[in-house]
Amino acid sequence: MKNKLNNMKNSCKHQKLIEVKTSMYNHYTGEDHIEENWVWEDTFEDIDLHRYKCTQCGKIHYYSGAAKAYYTKGTENPTLGPTCD
Repeated sequence: MKNKLNNMKNSCKHQKLIEVKTSMYNHYTGEDHIEENWVWEDTFEDIDLHRYKCTQCGKIHYYSGAAKAYYTKGTENPTLGPTCD
């Protein structure tokens, strides 16, 4: 049962389906029309230096293992730059 709950909690794909409308002009007929397409878009936003978050589920991700170690364990790493806060 616990494994099933974890799968439900981690079911976010970190994407959303959005509609993209593009205005098209037909040079042969001289008519304009709107072309509609559906595309998947990532739902991430940068929240800090070396970190980003999903806007749907709130899960925080890291650009590197060094960044994750810094933010989760407080491990200093010079490769992250002069200031990491």
